[in-house]
Amino acid sequence: MLIKVLAPGYYARQDTKTPVKIGIIAMVSNMGFNFIFAYLYGYVGLAIATSLSALVNAALLYRGLHLDGVYRIKRATIVFVARLIIAVAFMSATVYSLNPSFSEWLASPLWQRGLDLTLLIGAGALSYFAVLLLTGLRPRHLKAGS
Repeated sequence: MLIKVLAPGYYARQDTKTPVKIGIIAMVSNMGFNFIFAYLYGYVGLAIATSLSALVNAALLYRGLHLDGVYRIKRATIVFVARLIIAVAFMSATVYSLNPSFSEWLASPLWQRGLDLTLLIGAGALSYFAVLLLTGLRPRHLKAGS
């Protein structure tokens, strides 16, 4: 998604060549990542490679806009993203710690699996939003320009 946000910064300035050049670099890096990660992790490695090449693409697009003085990430954005990362980490730990083993999951009846899944989703959502509140994020921070 970040690529979809950053690329128009070039198109608005009538620069269509730079995003294409960066896209080619990302595509070549994807092939290199595919060789490395597909060998190590099989088909999961292909997903890792695609994610990494998209990260390369977004980083290069941002770097170009930053060097040209077109776009700079504000401190508030970094703090906001840090809060989100902390909340996601805590939510992941909560869900992981409450998640039953796969054999337990398969052995339980369907209604029990549904209830467990509902409670797991609820616990994850509750922990996520609780950590966001504890880190100081408020609904007003979600408005543009805050």
